[in-house]
Amino acid sequence: MNWSTPFTLAWRRARATLPSRARLALRDAIAAALACMLAWVIAQQLWGHPKPAFAVVTAVICLAPGLPSHLKQARSLLIGCTLGIVIGDLLWQLPEQHLLLRMSLGAFLSILLGAIVGPAPVVPIQAGVSVILVLVLGPSMAGSSRLLDVLVGAAVGLIFSQVLLSSNPIKDMGLAASIFLKQLANGLELILNACQQQKADAAETALGQLSLAHESLAALRAAVGQAHSSRRWTLRGRLNAQRLAFVTRRYDRHAVRVYATALLLAESLNRATSHMQVPPPPVLTQYCRWLSNACLDLANQPTVVALKADDPLATMDACPVPPTSTEALPPEWLLVHENAQQLESALRALIGSRDA
Repeated sequence: MNWSTPFTLAWRRARATLPSRARLALRDAIAAALACMLAWVIAQQLWGHPKPAFAVVTAVICLAPGLPSHLKQARSLLIGCTLGIVIGDLLWQLPEQHLLLRMSLGAFLSILLGAIVGPAPVVPIQAGVSVILVLVLGPSMAGSSRLLDVLVGAAVGLIFSQVLLSSNPIKDMGLAASIFLKQLANGLELILNACQQQKADAAETALGQLSLAHESLAALRAAVGQAHSSRRWTLRGRLNAQRLAFVTRRYDRHAVRVYATALLLAESLNRATSHMQVPPPPVLTQYCRWLSNACLDLANQPTVVALKADDPLATMDACPVPPTSTEALPPEWLLVHENAQQLESALRALIGSRDA
């Protein structure tokens, strides 16, 4: 068994996806770091707590990357902490010699009530953690003081997520779309070169490289999901709700279509080359290379989706291959041409070109 192939594919997948994930999480990581310092200082100044660790922990939980809504996270965190602290204070009325019984009963009640009160997973989790800390540290150490620190941490987290370092959903989607289109362009270029050289192994490798664009498509769909949530849960999203609805609807409809048609084009190119035992005709080579360059050009533009009908930032030039030049092609190459036309149509629909 060739062990290098799985490791090579894993390395390619990581190299393709990790940078995009890091870019998407960078803003939240910076916001969490700054919020930690601010929450620590505010809790010390307001409440006189020497080490307000709970304020820092709350700020980090509220600003964790990948959350669809930081506002909903902060609200759920406050509900869970309050529920856990109240249950913990009530359980202190039981005899002290039954610590394990109190702890197990507190965990059961807090998690059960947290799941009933709040459907978000953070509510029962935080309720269970809070009741255990109250029972272990004591109400004087982790009761009201913990709740005050949690309030400070949640407030600081909301300030950063809603006002100071709120994300730009349109920019995030554009960045994810650029990475997605670059991977499609690279994959199409590789499969085209492999078919011209009639190298079956290189063609299979190129198809595998093109399939890695699915990871970028998943990242794009995740950015679209976050943009949907930001329309309701962030200040910037509410101010740009109409534009966000337009752009997210465009990605929802056409991003998967672009990926599917690119795969069909690559598969038909490989199949036709293997069956005909000749390189692709020059007219198809020119068409496919133009599509690859179009994907790369769109990826390098600041705006992938045109927000207006006359937006010049997201347009495609006319196809250099006239339709009449492909009429005499064999059926195998005609299928390739049809798939290429489908990809062109999908790209024009994605960017909102007037020619779509």
